[in-house]
Amino acid sequence: MKVSILNLHCLNAVCDDDEDVASIVADVRQSTHGNVGAEEIVGCLGELEREGMVSRVQDVSGADWFRITPKGREELDANWVEE
Repeated sequence: MKVSILNLHCLNAVCDDDEDVASIVADVRQSTHGNVGAEEIVGCLGELEREGMVSRVQDVSGADWFRITPKGREELDANWVEE
């Protein structure tokens, strides 16, 4: 998988703990200065899930939350550069 800046921002958003979609979208939009839309971020999360970089969990209300996997952590650690 070619690592994009959006992939890295999404991985960074979930690197410390599980996050819900709204929190991830807000974090990524803030870190990209609003240059990425919510639909693109949600699509990226789906791709990261298919690639085994994040896993989806549901809370008791059925809301989707995401967490980084060891594969995602490895990718983030190898490519993330603090801005």
